[in-house]
Amino acid sequence: MAGAGPTVAEGELLVWAARLDGRIVGIVQLDLETKPNGRHRGEIAKLMVHRRARGQGLGKALLAHAEREAAALGVSLLVLDTQSGSGAEQLYRAAGWNRVGVIPDYAADPVGELHPTTIFYRSLGGNGQFPDTTEIVNSPV
Repeated sequence: MAGAGPTVAEGELLVWAARLDGRIVGIVQLDLETKPNGRHRGEIAKLMVHRRARGQGLGKALLAHAEREAAALGVSLLVLDTQSGSGAEQLYRAAGWNRVGVIPDYAADPVGELHPTTIFYRSLGGNGQFPDTTEIVNSPV
């Protein structure tokens, strides 16, 4: 569907997977901005790790991999949002992301209850040093 959002085929959306024992246990999705004034930006639109695979550093590895790939593409600023108070929020803070603020009642859960969302950003314009995650993350899906 045209205009429905970024697509893999158009190179606007990139997805990588973490595999353990041949199974996908996590993914990270990077959306690249296509507007002329925003081509330096990207968004971590999804970062998910299967609950049985959590606590092994996969989320951190996936995030670092997406950051490194974004920097290699010339992206200098990443943004993301996550449910306030979630484990993901702690992950982003520990990974050096900057908290911008909270938007109340931003996202509805499956039963319709509204939850606040925390907005983060990360500048990639620094030294470009990211940990090697190639053994954990298989690129692309």
